[in-house]
Amino acid sequence: MTLRVRQWRKRQRELDQLLRYSDSDEEGQSVPSSCSSDSVPRTPDSLISDNDLGTSHNFHFDTDVDYCSSDSEQEPNEAEATSFEDELRQWALEHNLTHRALNDLLPILRKQGHLLPVDCRTLLATPRHNTTEPKCGGQYKYYGLEKGICRYLSQMESNDVHLSVNVDGIPLFRSSGVQFWPILVKCGHFDPFIVAMFSGQSKPSPLEEYLNDFVTEYKHLKDNGIAFKGQTYTVNIDALICDAPARAYLKCIKGHTAFESCERCLIRGARVESRVVFNEQECTSRTDDGFSRVEYTNHQTGISPFIAAGIPCVSSFVLDYMHVVCLGVVRRLLIYLTRGPKVCRLSVRQKDAISQKLIALRGKMPSEFARQPWGLQEIDRWKATELRQFLLYTGPVVLKAVLSPEKYQHFLSLTVSMSIMLESDDRIRSAYLQYAQELIKHFVMCSADLYGKTFPVYNVHALIHLHEDASHFNCSLNDISCFPFENYLQQVKKQVRNGRSPLEQVTRRLSEIEQSEVYNRQRHPKVFSSVKEKDSCFLLRDNSFAFVRQRNADGSFACEILHQRHTSPLFQQPCSSGLLNIVCTGNGLCRMKNALLQERDLFRKVACLPFEAGGFVLIPLRHGVEQTY
Repeated sequence: MTLRVRQWRKRQRELDQLLRYSDSDEEGQSVPSSCSSDSVPRTPDSLISDNDLGTSHNFHFDTDVDYCSSDSEQEPNEAEATSFEDELRQWALEHNLTHRALNDLLPILRKQGHLLPVDCRTLLATPRHNTTEPKCGGQYKYYGLEKGICRYLSQMESNDVHLSVNVDGIPLFRSSGVQFWPILVKCGHFDPFIVAMFSGQSKPSPLEEYLNDFVTEYKHLKDNGIAFKGQTYTVNIDALICDAPARAYLKCIKGHTAFESCERCLIRGARVESRVVFNEQECTSRTDDGFSRVEYTNHQTGISPFIAAGIPCVSSFVLDYMHVVCLGVVRRLLIYLTRGPKVCRLSVRQKDAISQKLIALRGKMPSEFARQPWGLQEIDRWKATELRQFLLYTGPVVLKAVLSPEKYQHFLSLTVSMSIMLESDDRIRSAYLQYAQELIKHFVMCSADLYGKTFPVYNVHALIHLHEDASHFNCSLNDISCFPFENYLQQVKKQVRNGRSPLEQVTRRLSEIEQSEVYNRQRHPKVFSSVKEKDSCFLLRDNSFAFVRQRNADGSFACEILHQRHTSPLFQQPCSSGLLNIVCTGNGLCRMKNALLQERDLFRKVACLPFEAGGFVLIPLRHGVEQTY
C-alpha cells in the first residue's frame, strides 16, 4: 500500500507541475495513452525537480482517488475508498465534531486527492427532514424500542433480552429552563439508547400520554417477542433505575419528603426540626400485588401506567445506590462532619488533617479512577464518583485516627456493607449478604445518636432495603445503578450545540450515529498494569498480593509476592480479606518473594495507598465499580 501511495503522490506532483507551467493546451504537450481522454497531460521530465521526486514518509491516510496509471500501477479499489470515508465518519462522531469544523476539514482532504463529499451532511448521512410533534406541553420524539434492541441482537448470546429502563430530567442551559426527559433503555452491558425524548420547560404532563408509546410497544414485544434473522427473542423489563423524584413521578406516589414516602415498607416518618425522619427499624413490607390494587392510599397518588404494562412497581424499581448512598448518605455524612450540629461537627484542625491526607493521595490512585481526591473544602463540588471513591477507598484511610473510635467504626460499617453488595463475584456476595444487611441496620440504628436526630432521613432509611435489590436481581448493585445512564445523558447534552430546536439537533446526531454504529458495543472495564507504583499491585487467586516490577517482551510479569500472613488488618472483621481493606506495614516489604507471572494470574487490581508510619493500605478494586463509564 505504501508503494502505491508513493506512486500516486508522484503522479499528482507531476500534474501540479504541468498546470503550473502550462497556461493553455497550445504548448503541444502530448497526452499519454495510458490516461483517459479527459486527463491532464503529463509533465515533461525536465520540469520535475529533485524535490518533487522525493517521497514522504509522514502520509498516514489511505488514498482513495482515481488517477492515471501505467501498466505497472493499479487504481485503488472502491472498498479502500469506502473504508477511509467510514473511518473519517466514525472519527468525527466519536469526537462530536461540529459540522462547521468538518466542512473546513473536507476541502483540505479533497486537495490531497481523497474522494470525499463536498458537504459533511452527505458524509454523515444527516437526515434532510426531522419531524417532532407537540406533546405533553413541549416537543416529543419517539424513536422506537424494537429498533434500538435490534442493534444488539446479533451480539447477544441468549434469546432472552433483559432490559433496564431509566427516566430522568436533564437541564440543558443555565440561562433557560429548557430540559430533556428521555426514556433510556440498556441491554445487558451495552451502551444505553434512547427510546423517546421530550423537550420542554418542565416535566412532561400528563404522564400517561408521555409513556403511552413506550408502554404500548413494550406490551406488544412482551407478548409476541422480536423476530430477528430467523430467531425469536423474548423481551422483559427487569429493572427501572431512577432517582427518588423520578420514581415518585413514574409510580404516582408521594415524594421523598412525605411521611409515608418509603417505597418498600409501611413506616411512617416524624417531623423533627422541619425534617421528616424515620426512626423505626422493622415495618411491614409493601407488595407488588398490593401496589397494583392501589391499597396504599396514603402512599399512592394515582395509578401508574406501568401497572397496566404488567411491571411490578415495588420490586422492579431499584433504590439506586448512586443517589441513595453516594449523593445521599455519604454527602450528608460529610456535610454533618464539616458544618453540621455540634454533636458531630469536627474541629478546624481535624478538617484540615483530613483534607491534607486526601490531597496527599492525589496522583497515587490507580489509573482506573477518573478523578483524584479533593479536600473537604470542595465537598459541595464533589461528583458521585468522588463520593463513591471516598466511601470505598480513601475514607477508611484518611478518617482513621481523626474521627472518634465510635464514628470511625460507624463509617466502616457502611464501607464494608457496600463493598459486599458491590462485589461482582456472585459467590462471595451471596455468602456475605446477610452480614452486609446486619451492618447496614447497625449504621442506620446508630446514626441518630452519633449525628443528631435530623440525620436519618429518607436516604438513610433506604439503606435498610438495599440488600433486597442485590438479592432480588442476584447481581452487584453496580449493575443496576444510574452511573451508565448519567454518563450517557452527558453525551446527549453535548450534542446540543445551540438553543434553537435542541430536540431536533439530538435527533439528527442520533441518526448520524446509527449510520456508523459507533456506540453499539459492550463496555469492558480497562485494567492498567505497569511498573508505576499506582498501577503495579494486583491480588492473586490465592489472596496474596503481587507487585509488578518488570514487564517482559513475552507478556509475562516479574513480580514480588506478599502473602496475607505478612499483613495486618486495618480493622477486625469476619470477612474475606481479599474483599475488604488490608493494611501492610513497612516490615512486610522484607518478606516479599520473586515470581514470574502471566497476565491471567493477576486476578484483581489493588489500590496501594500510603499509610501512617511508612506503611501502606491495599484495597482490592471492585470490577468495573471504579469506571466513570
